[in-house]
Amino acid sequence: MFKSANVNPLITVCIPVYETERFLLQCLESVYKQDFYSFEILIVSDASPGRDQKGRKAKKLIKIAEKDCKLYRKAKQLPPVKFRFIEHSENRGLIEVRRTLATQARGAYTTQVDSDDEMEAGALSALYKAALETGADLVHGTSTAGVFDQEGNFNPTKENRYGKIFYGTILGRDIFHRWLIGGEFTANTWGKLIKREIFLKAYEHIPYTECNMADDVLLFFFIAQYTKKYLGIENKVYRYRVNTGMSSGRKIDTIRKWKMICTTASVFTVISQWIENNNDTSNALQAEEVEKVRGMTRYYLLNNLKQMNEVVVPELKDEARALLCEYWGESFVERMEAASAGNATNAGNAPRAENAAPASSAAQAASEPQSTNPPVSASAAVEK
Repeated sequence: MFKSANVNPLITVCIPVYETERFLLQCLESVYKQDFYSFEILIVSDASPGRDQKGRKAKKLIKIAEKDCKLYRKAKQLPPVKFRFIEHSENRGLIEVRRTLATQARGAYTTQVDSDDEMEAGALSALYKAALETGADLVHGTSTAGVFDQEGNFNPTKENRYGKIFYGTILGRDIFHRWLIGGEFTANTWGKLIKREIFLKAYEHIPYTECNMADDVLLFFFIAQYTKKYLGIENKVYRYRVNTGMSSGRKIDTIRKWKMICTTASVFTVISQWIENNNDTSNALQAEEVEKVRGMTRYYLLNNLKQMNEVVVPELKDEARALLCEYWGESFVERMEAASAGNATNAGNAPRAENAAPASSAAQAASEPQSTNPPVSASAAVEK
């Protein structure tokens, strides 16, 4: 009797999967147990080679979750939830995974859930209620960071630096400015309910980009410009699992893993091209916003250099540095190495990396030999 609930769902819960299969069932359970009445679950595997502890791939795990979901929601007299699974034929990175999720979603709103994280009970209801009552096209819920013990119990950390939030309303152009300059809330796409049309408008400015790091920075740079009303709410909606991502300090022992780190440069290639193309339009950034982007560019390259020095295994160092130069530009890398050696670690002046496949290079990011500031046009794309 509930079949009509998913014809045009109000919300699409978007879940990317890449080598997170060991957490996937727990993630899906937290989603299908939501008490909301009209949503679908869309999962995209980025050609993930991963398996769970019992050797099962994502497709098999989703079938198990779908069966459990039907039993659970029938017992609770909740409308059924439709699962949809898409698998990329080759690894493209998070920007392209989220593009697939946005274009294939059927809900008027979307919310992103990384497959190693969980939703809090009642999250969808709280987010949608806030959007409906206030007309906000982006609702930002409270998140909790923590670790899960062997029994699956969630233990929060003392501080959640991954989900900074502004409680209240921000309107129009101030949303972009108060994110970029004020740092009043984070750019992560998880923990937020966002109108799907905003995602689609953002992607109109993002060419095919293989990028696995800082993807949220790239996406939110454009999402914030199209959002008319931001609302931060105190309801807890998301559990962020710490120390499972690519930047969690694990040793990098293959060039493939290192390449995923280097793709951070692609984020600033796209952003700097947009800034240059819009410099004489009504969309032009303010001077301090342009300088902030420059600072972020330096910050992320310095972070890549730190990772190369601290977590890349010695036998890969030379090859790793060559690849870093390919992405960021050799002269820019050399200047940032010199700045780092000179204790110029404050050159970044940017918040921590907030997440993210390899299409373009920031090979021209340091074309000004007199300055450590990469010019705004520095990240002109060079197709790999």
